[in-house]
Formats: sequence, structure tokens, C-alpha cells
Amino acid sequence: MKIRSRWLTKVASFLAVFACRLLILTCRKQFIGKALERTLHVTGSDEFFVLCVWHDALLIPTFAAPRWLRKNACCLVSKHQDGSYLAEAMAWLDFTTVRGSSNRGGAEALRHLVNNTAGMHIVVTPDGPRGPRRIMKEGAAFVAAHTGRRLLPGAFVVKNGWRIQGGWTDLLVPMPFTTVYVIVGEPIAIPPGLSRPELARYVVQAQQSMDQLNEEADRLCVRGL
Repeated sequence: MKIRSRWLTKVASFLAVFACRLLILTCRKQFIGKALERTLHVTGSDEFFVLCVWHDALLIPTFAAPRWLRKNACCLVSKHQDGSYLAEAMAWLDFTTVRGSSNRGGAEALRHLVNNTAGMHIVVTPDGPRGPRRIMKEGAAFVAAHTGRRLLPGAFVVKNGWRIQGGWTDLLVPMPFTTVYVIVGEPIAIPPGLSRPELARYVVQAQQSMDQLNEEADRLCVRGL
């Protein structure tokens, strides 16, 4: 059953945020990656990124990020009903959100990200909102090229967790007291003014980087730190 009431959506989002924050508080967190280390520990850094998060791993960076970093991040969220729950949850956590997707309000959302996010990181799920799972679309590369931010591949995994199956992908939920890994790879600089075929080559490069990073993250979960 879908909740259509704005008030009920707020209540459901608050309860979900409360439960997830408690869950993440029990977990040990490992932050890995030079760009991430600089972003986490140097407040007032003059470089901001377009962070790529696969849709199935979105819960982890949403709740593991420190509050000051959440206040300086803008997330692209779809206009579908599921996106309404997520947008409300993001608001409770002090994220800024922009609503839009490839088939609903996407052009307007991209313009907002390009023109109105100075001094902020931009967080994008490049395979959302309807997949295919872990297949990158060109929106994240487009935003990176037009804002001058470097594209930052991300991998978000847990030592022990549950997989909750959805319509086209699943959702990774950490078990209590497990280890959560937040990992970023080498940033990718994408020049402005590219043609569609030229931009597509950077999308392929970003896809390969995301795939490699997630494979490394999965191996890290097996080994541990």
C-alpha cells in the first residue's frame, strides 16, 4: 500500500530515519579513500565532488555521513512515490534534495544541480530510479562536466547485512554491530563541452571504475581490516 498523505509520509520517514540512525550507531565504520579522507577531515575544503552511489547501497552513506557533511550535500531524488519517502528522510538528516529523474522532471533537476549547488557535494544514484541495477546512466557525468566537479566513484558495503528485494534491485541493510565500509576511488575529471559520444566514453570509464571499486570492496569484506 502506498502512502499518499503528505503528513503520513513525514511520519513514516521520521520513524525510518530514527530506526536507521540507531542501527548505524551500533556499527563500526571504516572510511577509505584519499578524496574521502580529505573531505571528511578538512572542513572548508574548496573541492566538491559528484559522488556516485549505487541505488542498492544508498542507505549506508545516507546514515554514515557526519552531520556537517550532510549539511553540505545535495542529493538527486526521483519524483516517484518512493522518492517522496527518501526526500523526507533526507530532510530529517539535513541533506538538501532536488527532485527529478530520467522520465520525470530530469532536465529541470539537472539544471538546478548545475546552477544552484555552489559549495556543495552532489550525490547521485546513477542507476536509479528504475535501473537496470548497477548500470550507469549519463546524468552523473553530465552534472560533473557542467559543474567542474570531479566524479567520485563510491562503494558501500558491510561485513554482515541483509538484502531486501525490491522491484528492480535490492537494498543492503547492515546487521547490528557489524562493520560498515565507506570507500571511494580515484576522482574522474570530465571536461565541459563534450559531444554525446565523447560523454559516453566517460560514462564507460566511470562504470568500469565503479565495478572495480565494488569488487575490491567485496573482497575487503571477506578479509576485513
